[in-house]
Amino acid sequence: MEKLIADDAGASMATLQEMIVEKIIAELSDNKSLSVEKISALRDLLQRNAKVRADDLVKIFANDGGQLA
Repeated sequence: MEKLIADDAGASMATLQEMIVEKIIAELSDNKSLSVEKISALRDLLQRNAKVRADDLVKIFANDGGQLA
């Protein structure tokens, strides 16, 4: 994933993907609908991999018994 792009003035700004990830993470954090650990794992997954696999999401959202939380 491309980390930064330059605007006309030469300053760096976040890519569209980074802005979307941060918006999603901020809303999840504000709603407190997920644990801090799950939010952090989701942020890491979305920031490092442009192609998210269903298996990756199951690892984050499944509880110890294998049920989706």
